[in-house]
This record gives sequence, C-alpha cells and structure tokens, in this order.
Amino acid sequence: MAETHGKIKFILLIAAAIIAAAVCRAAIVAFPDDYARETKLAAAEFGVDDALIRAVILAESGYDENAVSAAGASGLMQLMPGTREMMSAATGIAADGSAGSEIRLGTAYLARLLKMFGSEEDALAAYNAGPSNVMKWKAGDGQPFPETSVYVKRVAAYRRIYARVFAF
Repeated sequence: MAETHGKIKFILLIAAAIIAAAVCRAAIVAFPDDYARETKLAAAEFGVDDALIRAVILAESGYDENAVSAAGASGLMQLMPGTREMMSAATGIAADGSAGSEIRLGTAYLARLLKMFGSEEDALAAYNAGPSNVMKWKAGDGQPFPETSVYVKRVAAYRRIYARVFAF
C-alpha cells in the first residue's frame, strides 16, 4: 500500500509540473516579454517600474513594433509624432524608430507624467488621453473618456500580472 501511495504522489507531482508548465507558457504567450532587456534599462534610467512599462506596451501596441493607431500614434509605446519629438529633444535620445529608443522615449514621457500628476492613475490617463484632458477633468471640467477609464484599469491589471509572472 505504501508503494501505491508513493506512485500516486509521484504521478500527482508530475501532473502538477505539467500543469504549471502549461500555465507559465500560456502566461508568456498572453504577456510577452520580448523586450525585457530594454524595459529594464529604461526602468532604471527613468525610475519607472519595469512591470508598468511592460503593461503600457501591451496595452498600447500588443508588443507590435509596427503598430500605428488611427490617431497617428506609432511604435511599441504608441507615441504621437509631436510627443516623440518633444521627448527626443528633452532627453537627447534619438528618435530612430528602434525598439530601444521607442521604449526609452515612451518611458521618459511616462516618468514625466508620473512626476507631473503624482499618481499612477492620473499619469496613465494622461498617457492615454493627453495631459490637458486630465487637468480639465481634475479641475471638474467634464468626465474622463470611458475608453480612458478602461485603459487605466487594463494597464493596472497587466502591471499586476507582469509583476507576479516576471518577478525575477
């Protein structure tokens, strides 16, 4: 009986390992980690949480370097041309279209918004809808766009997942 019990425990252990591997693989497919080196470097350079950067990339472009929005935002972090130019001038980072420069420029902009608004929620709203809209909303002039509210919640959820799944 002890031998049967041991075999059952072994089979359960193997089954648990297979399930854990499948869950990890599914998480990696659903939550890409293609630019981990670049996001970690940008996080250190600008003092922004790495999981937050990854979450913004996932929400903005789905990790598609060639993504272009209907409004004209482009790249991994979906920067508008004027924002890209402004951040390039402010930081000295060449806006060369590479993944590394796009992540650095987007992270620099996110860091600026975090400092400007003092709250992650407001900074994310500003990243999505523009700082002037958030300033109006905070002053009581109108309500946040429904899509912006959804965006902020989605990025926060993605960030929690990135922080747990890729916490190494």
